[in-house]
Amino acid sequence: MLSVLALLLAQAAPSTPPNPPRAVHASGEGRVTAAPDIARVVIGVDAQHPSLAQANADATARMGKVRAALEKAGIAAKDVRTIRYAVDVQRSFEKSTQGTVIGYRVLNQVLVTIRDLSRVGGLLDQVVAAGANDVGALSLEKEDISADRARALERAMSDARGRAGVLAKAAGGSLGEVLQVSEGGRAPIAPMGMVAARVAAASEVPISTGELEIVATVDVTFALR
Repeated sequence: MLSVLALLLAQAAPSTPPNPPRAVHASGEGRVTAAPDIARVVIGVDAQHPSLAQANADATARMGKVRAALEKAGIAAKDVRTIRYAVDVQRSFEKSTQGTVIGYRVLNQVLVTIRDLSRVGGLLDQVVAAGANDVGALSLEKEDISADRARALERAMSDARGRAGVLAKAAGGSLGEVLQVSEGGRAPIAPMGMVAARVAAASEVPISTGELEIVATVDVTFALR
């Protein structure tokens, strides 16, 4: 009877959990550069008038001419997208007439994708001549960065392995298999940054394409032998 009780107690006793595997954790970063192949720019019209109907008519007419200029320049309809249409009520702040409506402002903006970078400067001239008076947020991008990002991730993994190897050696061991890996990353970086300007008709706007930088990061855990 006692032997049976001892057996049952032994079976009920919690088992000692196995020791967790020795591991080393490291982060890695990989960078690659790529040439941009498209430009995106916000092009808009800003119209003001005491009459809302007139302000709206002015903005609509201006934007119609801008769209016609874009079409004439060969910009496809799919590459022109309205991103903002706003009506602001303008009021007087003089004490005697505070709060009185004195006019309206209508803003209409489209985001335009330009697929031939050599035509960016000339296109900006054309839309300004057509009536655009609100041009800004020009960015140079690469439409498909999947291959570049893959190369950046490979470099990030290699960087993480190198860092982990140093840590493992300092701990008196060596690297084993990968136990866990997770991906981070950042969006492409354009060295020229964002260019914002309210431009007037002038000679062709100079544009420098430069290069984009794609950055990828990984966090990796290796077994420590």
